[in-house]
Amino acid sequence: MTRAEKENRLQVLKALAEEKVKEYNEAMQDGKFDEVSKLDTEITDTVNEYTSIVRDMCFEDCAASDDPMMAAVTALSFMTIGVKDTKKGDEKLPVREVIEKERQIDLLKLHKFVDGGIGHNKEWVYMIEKFNLLMTCQKAKDLGVDPTAINDSYAMSEIAKGYDLGKNPASKTNLLKTLTAIVQAMVGDEYKPVSHDVNFLLSVYSRKSRKALTVTCANHKYMRGYIMEICHRIVTGKTYEVDYKRARNA
Repeated sequence: MTRAEKENRLQVLKALAEEKVKEYNEAMQDGKFDEVSKLDTEITDTVNEYTSIVRDMCFEDCAASDDPMMAAVTALSFMTIGVKDTKKGDEKLPVREVIEKERQIDLLKLHKFVDGGIGHNKEWVYMIEKFNLLMTCQKAKDLGVDPTAINDSYAMSEIAKGYDLGKNPASKTNLLKTLTAIVQAMVGDEYKPVSHDVNFLLSVYSRKSRKALTVTCANHKYMRGYIMEICHRIVTGKTYEVDYKRARNA
């Protein structure tokens, strides 16, 4: 498909999604739940095709730039469509609408898309995977868990498993040094993270699991996304924010 053909297809898909959503809402109101299920699948397929096309267009734009990694990090995301359900009326039935939404660029997919890969050091992918393993092991130690089993069974590539990030790269005293090496492998030696970037990474890296007394650490995709956000902050000069529940009268 040419660029023009892709843009035309996007218009067709958005109109189709909106029509299917209208039919979905009507079927929901009439209690035709078999039809609702069928339309839900059709809407999902339409949204997925739309997203696939705009992702490819984003990748093409990055690949055509002088520095695809920098282009991706600067943009951070691309716009696609999605659906949102809002409960309305006395019966609180979900009413669906088509919305625009941001999707973060997947750096690994872009790395595979671009001939020769992206980044100043193409091994940034393996560096992040090894860093992720070591961060997980460090989290286990912090919680009083023996990290041996994690180290022996962690899902990662063989190249990443053997990658050397230096002595104790995930220790609190060396985190900034390790993060600096990864960021510079991605976007260049002139860019350096600071302690705020380390604190951001530590803040988002793990979350409470549904299972009692259990913490879930980031998988490789999320870890790449977090470090991409750090690179985005550095190259754009932005600052971090804290999201919290505000008092109604604030």
